Amino acid sequence: MSSASDPSKRIPKSLGTDTQLIGQYSLTDLLVAGMPGVIVILVTQIVLPKSLRIAGVPVTTLTIPVAVLAIGVGALFVYLTPAYTTSIDWLEQFVGFHTSETEIAHEEAKEYTQIERILPRRDAIVRTDGALVGAVHVDPPTMALATDEEWQTKTEAFQDFVNTTVDFQIQIYSTTQAFPAGEYLQQYEDRLRDADVKNNEKLEALIEHYVEWYEREVAQRQMTIRDHYVLVPVTPQEVRFERDGLAAKLADLPLLGVVIRAAMSPPVAEERAAMADELDERIRQVERGLRGIEDIEASRLDAEELTGVIGEFWAGQHLDHGDLSYRIRTTPFVSKPDS
Repeated sequence: MSSASDPSKRIPKSLGTDTQLIGQYSLTDLLVAGMPGVIVILVTQIVLPKSLRIAGVPVTTLTIPVAVLAIGVGALFVYLTPAYTTSIDWLEQFVGFHTSETEIAHEEAKEYTQIERILPRRDAIVRTDGALVGAVHVDPPTMALATDEEWQTKTEAFQDFVNTTVDFQIQIYSTTQAFPAGEYLQQYEDRLRDADVKNNEKLEALIEHYVEWYEREVAQRQMTIRDHYVLVPVTPQEVRFERDGLAAKLADLPLLGVVIRAAMSPPVAEERAAMADELDERIRQVERGLRGIEDIEASRLDAEELTGVIGEFWAGQHLDHGDLSYRIRTTPFVSKPDS
């Protein structure tokens, strides 16, 4: 028996998908499209009194037209469902997004984001599991016009950096932000107020035309700036024991490990200082390794910059933080008076 005819050898094309009834639409899609119409019929027939009139027209007369319109809205929703999800999942996400709370309490936010506190003096963030996290901002060269050989050279250089420099966990994070067209065009708008431009009508018209054209181009192309970051963590276990030592292996045991960790753990302040020093060293290694790649600049984020990046990651949009140095508390609100 060939593998093609053997049922145990057959490989499904996809998992968790419904049978398609009409074109690319499944039974679930038809149910989602018809659900608004069913709701309209149930409300008009069961909830609303039959004697109710709207603009002099009995509500029972409006049932069918309104139900058809509702089904049309449901069908449009199914049609606009992204290809990476199903209509029922997208409906759940849509309802959940518009009904969920936009603000949560501080303790809940800590549990959700896994961020315990910020250490401004060490330019690090403390996770709820006790790990310290720092970040490096990477400014790569423009590769839009690069040749295949140049791309290959950069790729091999980055591969060497990862294989030779990094012997600890890292996370690479890339994001985008809107192109600051206003800041770029401000210099041209300032020129319009200069005396030499005001006295030259052709030059003034040329600058005005360029500003209008540039704003229109940016809006049409939706130009963005891509930012790249390397996040570097240090966990408490990495400074308590040597990573490949005997104590580290014993500390991973289910019962004995608890006793060993309690007996060999240093004081919290000492452990935190050792973690911060280790984080500084790892950050320097990442910076040196990335700068070793031609035309790449790398610099560590300070506490304010790191807080801004993390905040925008969880918010999913650009946030106007203002001066974060005033929002990051470096001293407690209630302190012990001097004796």
